[in-house]
Amino acid sequence: MNRIFVFDIDDTLVIHTKDNHDLYSMNNDNELQKLLKETPHNSMYVYTNGTYSHGYGVLENLKLTKDFDDIFARDTISYMKPLYKSFEYVNSEIYRYKNNKDIIIFFDDLIDNLLMAKRFGWITVWISPNFNKKPISIDYAFPNIYDALINF
Repeated sequence: MNRIFVFDIDDTLVIHTKDNHDLYSMNNDNELQKLLKETPHNSMYVYTNGTYSHGYGVLENLKLTKDFDDIFARDTISYMKPLYKSFEYVNSEIYRYKNNKDIIIFFDDLIDNLLMAKRFGWITVWISPNFNKKPISIDYAFPNIYDALINF
């Protein structure tokens, strides 16, 4: 069984802070690159409510564009997260090229998005630096993407 990683961009793959909110001038994140290469998976996607160019720009700054298979964004699909039709589209596009027995692991900072992902059988990972207690309906919770990837 293959593992497919699907990442939200903002406040998930990269965290906004007071000091680091310009995602286009971020320094290359060697630690993130290393973890993504070392964590067993078969493919990776971005799924964002931002634009395609925003997602691509962030991946480009992180030097990760070659590592991701595709970007699902608000200007490339008709619906935004957490709408059912948005997840239905992304799910069908991923499984168009992958085996239905593959598992999708979805990393996002918003509970509503994760709850919808559960409806499609995805494994859900909540990224939140302020989480106190993981909601029972969410599979995993971590304060940042680094701790999440180390777990997988």
